[in-house]
Amino acid sequence: MTEADLRRVTSDLYYALFHRICEALVAPLGADPDNPAFIEAYKNLYRQPDHSHIEKKCKELKRHNFSEPVNRFAEQFVALKNKRENADYDPLAKFAISSVRMDIQSIESVISDFDNAEPSEQTRFAYFVSLKQTRRMDG
Repeated sequence: MTEADLRRVTSDLYYALFHRICEALVAPLGADPDNPAFIEAYKNLYRQPDHSHIEKKCKELKRHNFSEPVNRFAEQFVALKNKRENADYDPLAKFAISSVRMDIQSIESVISDFDNAEPSEQTRFAYFVSLKQTRRMDG
């Protein structure tokens, strides 16, 4: 496996986590592929998450009431985001095949555990880390 292959795998692992969050975000919409309004809402909601915002919210997740599988998912998201940035932007970064293989196993396990969490918790997590909250001003 070449250095380029190891970088690509590292980046892909991060995006597997990112897209799993996006999938959990749109899951409550169900599926109605013949309805143009549904398609538009689905696409717009799926595209809402911002990488930096998710990372920030994942770092504060422990202060909220989420299960251990969801907490581990968040921890891995943060770790893989940093590795992905090195893989994609740091030409001097080195990736060992043994570390990348361990990351593959870890991410497979984390995603599997996340998928076994209650669907309502998956959605709550996705909304918590993805959607920017605005403070309501009374007055």
